Amino acid sequence: MMPAAEEWVPRRNVLWGSFNGLAYVPRLPPTAYALLLHMMTEQEPGGLVAATHEEFAAGLAMERGMISRAMPHLVAARLVTVIRRGRFQLHPMIAAFNDPREQQRAIKATPDDLRLDLGDFEDEYERRFQLHLDEKARKAEARAKGNVTPIDRRSRLKPVD
Repeated sequence: MMPAAEEWVPRRNVLWGSFNGLAYVPRLPPTAYALLLHMMTEQEPGGLVAATHEEFAAGLAMERGMISRAMPHLVAARLVTVIRRGRFQLHPMIAAFNDPREQQRAIKATPDDLRLDLGDFEDEYERRFQLHLDEKARKAEARAKGNVTPIDRRSRLKPVD
């Protein structure tokens, strides 16, 4: 027997969102799209998402490495900002809010260089992702040359006198 419709209670507050920013999403790998949609379902009001890569992987039934490879695409597309480990901020144009005025204030406060609707979003994504790849290659080259000192537990610990 189905419960009456008025008995249904959402698991959390219902948020408002105008997701016009999705019109400015560049061609992303399928894993990045899946991650973005998952993040949009897990967000708090204002677009804050509190989850680790392991939690995203479990929620999407993927390996953690797939999440780690998808996240730079979302960052390069300016859809997600990494605040710190386990804390991510969705762009105000795709984030959900308690009411439309909150979203409008957040969008107006967004600097022009981070807006999705100004400039060519596809070119900007490709430029930013290429910068990410270049930085990744530079770090790999430095590691290969031995220019990076690995940090192990012993080198971080100071002897106690």
